[in-house]
Amino acid sequence: MRTNTLLVIAFMLIGAPAARSQKGIEITPFAGWQTNGGIDLSTATFNHIDVENGLNYGISGVYLLGDYTGVEFMWNHNKANTLLQFNTGGTAPRVLQLTTNQYLGDFVIHFTNREHKFRPFVLLGLGVSNLAPDRSDAGSITRFSWAFGGGAKYYLSKHIGVRIQLKTSPTYISSGSSAFWCDPFWGGCWNLGQSTFLQELDVSGGVTFRF
Repeated sequence: MRTNTLLVIAFMLIGAPAARSQKGIEITPFAGWQTNGGIDLSTATFNHIDVENGLNYGISGVYLLGDYTGVEFMWNHNKANTLLQFNTGGTAPRVLQLTTNQYLGDFVIHFTNREHKFRPFVLLGLGVSNLAPDRSDAGSITRFSWAFGGGAKYYLSKHIGVRIQLKTSPTYISSGSSAFWCDPFWGGCWNLGQSTFLQELDVSGGVTFRF
């Protein structure tokens, strides 16, 4: 019995460093291009507000749980002009500039173990988006958002690699047509249409530092 106990202890002491070595942290600053959707309106003059496409950037931090999985915090920043579409066709001048900051918690699944140089992955996450117009008389709002995406990592060495990914992360705005969207530039508030999510799709790349 004593011999068995000693063997178990020895196995735990030998196996513990190996188990710890399967974990780690990856930090990736990234930049890319983001395409944005819009919101339907219910007004006699305008029927849609568009959020233009533009650059995005941010940083992600992944805690590797083992060979194939990890949990991630991601911050994504985008700044874009917004334009109104007339019911009769055509687009109104720029309404305002919208700054979006997304904060997401993701679950990441890799398709190869961490010893491979090439590691495809998918991610699924939940979080919030803060939407802030560039006008002092219009406050920011924070709404629920979710994310789904995928990509690949390629490690140039044990501690440095590159990461590319494609991600969609819609932001919930409202339910039904009873909500309102207010604009200090044009004046007043309008009923929103049936679109309840502000759509977002981005492709980005960055350098990964693994510890």
